[in-house]
Amino acid sequence: MSDAQAASTPGRPFDKSEFSQTLTLRALKVQAKQCQGLMKSFAGYTLNKPRTRCIVSDEGSSTTRLLLLTDEVINTDQLPQHLVDMIQAEDLAVTDYTLQIGYDQLSAEDIIRKVVPQDVREVPHAFESVGHIAHLNLRDELLPYKHIIGQVVLDKNPSIKTVVNKVGNIENEYRVFQMDVIAGKPILETEVKQHSARFKLDYSQVYWNSRLETEHKRLVDSFRPGEVVLDVMAGIGPFAIPAAQKGCTVLANDLNPNSFKYLEQNIKLNKVSSKVTAFNMDGRSFIRQQCNPSARGAQPQDRTDAEPAQPSGAADASLQPALTAAFDHAIMNLPASAIEFLDAFHGAFDSRAHVEAQLPLVHCYCFQRKDESHADVQQRVETALGGTLDGNLSIHDVRLVAPNKRMLCLTFRIPAAVAFAKTSPPSESVATTGKPLFEDKSGNAADSDVLQHSKRQRA
Repeated sequence: MSDAQAASTPGRPFDKSEFSQTLTLRALKVQAKQCQGLMKSFAGYTLNKPRTRCIVSDEGSSTTRLLLLTDEVINTDQLPQHLVDMIQAEDLAVTDYTLQIGYDQLSAEDIIRKVVPQDVREVPHAFESVGHIAHLNLRDELLPYKHIIGQVVLDKNPSIKTVVNKVGNIENEYRVFQMDVIAGKPILETEVKQHSARFKLDYSQVYWNSRLETEHKRLVDSFRPGEVVLDVMAGIGPFAIPAAQKGCTVLANDLNPNSFKYLEQNIKLNKVSSKVTAFNMDGRSFIRQQCNPSARGAQPQDRTDAEPAQPSGAADASLQPALTAAFDHAIMNLPASAIEFLDAFHGAFDSRAHVEAQLPLVHCYCFQRKDESHADVQQRVETALGGTLDGNLSIHDVRLVAPNKRMLCLTFRIPAAVAFAKTSPPSESVATTGKPLFEDKSGNAADSDVLQHSKRQRA
């Protein structure tokens, strides 16, 4: 066991002084005027450690400097041949240089490797950053060292104030996971920025994935100003807010009351109240309610004052975007189960409202197992819809989320045979979970025309 490992044994204080070490490096003696050019030529093979320089003074000479090579280069013969030839052509002298380094000069990965047992093959080398929070997924074998690892992440990343470790899998309907604060302040409310939008959130209460920033932009870039967008599982608004900033009218919904709360805050924070209306209801109910204008007539009558209820999203009703039957896009960002919600489109449209309006595009996110083909995924979609797509399907590969699982975005236009079907949905009005298609927060089955939840109605 090394001194660093002994000093970092679980239960013992974390002693940074134990990381001091002496390195003997290979160095090239170069003319001062050559430093910048040679540093570029040897890029990738020069010393690269925090708070150190790869060019240092050459004691005893005012005209030459030492270009320090990485500690992985034991002999210059290990360098690529064109660099070996350059050393000979420039007649560069090779010498040794002794460098004393400590905790501050080591990378986080180097330190972690020194404190965990040598038989641990994989150590964390990256993390998801959510505002001031660093999110780790530590393997079981690293859990005894979680507080040390968390402290290292704090020390090496000045913008990070809190480090959390994921505990268990996401197994609830709100897509949030349990987390353990392993270092720093236990403050989980934060703010993140994506392109021109700002988002407030409590990381322990809502779903957020910083790795989807590119996908958020890709999809929103495909929208046109003036289009109407339904965001069925909107979360705190990573699609809804940028779409509104682009000039779209957005109806954004999420079942999680905490997501709904932060969605409302983010609508105001980004000054898009005139473009976004927020809802807090079941996804199926939301879809069917927005597909058919006749499903919106009634409002729940459980309020104690006389002020008419309205969807949340703007303080002044005169600023509310008009609720319309003709929408252009429906985003369904719930990869684990969004396909199961597609049955809500079956027979949900009023043909009279779409005499001249084109049926909307659906952007449905899902996971694809390693043993599944695109044809298998399409079959799942068609089964849920209760109709065929007839080649009307575009599949975008979003990202690899696990060795045997990919995240896809499925885009298709709802077929008229599905939209205006007179038969029952393929699930016979029952979700795959066995729950009624429409269900209010009390658990009572209800018609879609009484399920429009607003902030005032939930107060």
